[in-house]
Amino acid sequence: MMPVHFPIVWKYFSTCALLLLLASCAKTQSDEAFPGPVAVVPPTIGQPVKPNAFRAGDTLELFVKEDSTLNGSYAVREGGYIVIPRAGRITVSGFTREEIEPKLKEFLQKSQLTQASVIVERLPGASSSSGPGSVSGESIVRVPVYITGSVPRSGLHAIPVPPGKIVGVYEALLISGGLGKFATLGKVEIFRFDSSGKRKKAIVDLRPIMKGEADDPPISEGDIINVPEKVFGF
Repeated sequence: MMPVHFPIVWKYFSTCALLLLLASCAKTQSDEAFPGPVAVVPPTIGQPVKPNAFRAGDTLELFVKEDSTLNGSYAVREGGYIVIPRAGRITVSGFTREEIEPKLKEFLQKSQLTQASVIVERLPGASSSSGPGSVSGESIVRVPVYITGSVPRSGLHAIPVPPGKIVGVYEALLISGGLGKFATLGKVEIFRFDSSGKRKKAIVDLRPIMKGEADDPPISEGDIINVPEKVFGF
């Protein structure tokens, strides 16, 4: 009977256990589902509405003495908030003009300005006035997405989404200006926040979508869409 070398046997089993653990972790990470689009949450039904309070569908006119680039018309979205460029999202639904002015002042002084002199006006319903947050129709929501890479117009784009409709990645690229001449259509990257606040990446092949052979995956608020550029050898 051959002698058993316990150190060698222990080392063998330890190595096997480590490999199994790494394989299990890799499988868990690769099987993790890409987050779906963020649903727009409507205001709570049954809440008492104050007279002259802002609500979804209204238009808020904002005037900031210290920074005129923030001035303009902002649509109150279905979630009860407005989106201010460079500052972000703030809830206005349920507040009157007198109540929202100090909230906006505090919000801008925390995120953008040392001092903010804020004037707010309320316009019922959506209007045709232009501005950084304006919309073209009463019930059209604009979903902010970031588009970069091989595209004619990179940066932040507010993609209009009609009520009851879905706007996909390819459609959003067309709305924002199309694709670059050397875009890699088969490896478009989508970065999206999950429920824990971390971004997850997915790869989308636009070629079957452009041929009508595959569904166009819907965009979600805050998505980063990166269109890689083809790399040519020398």
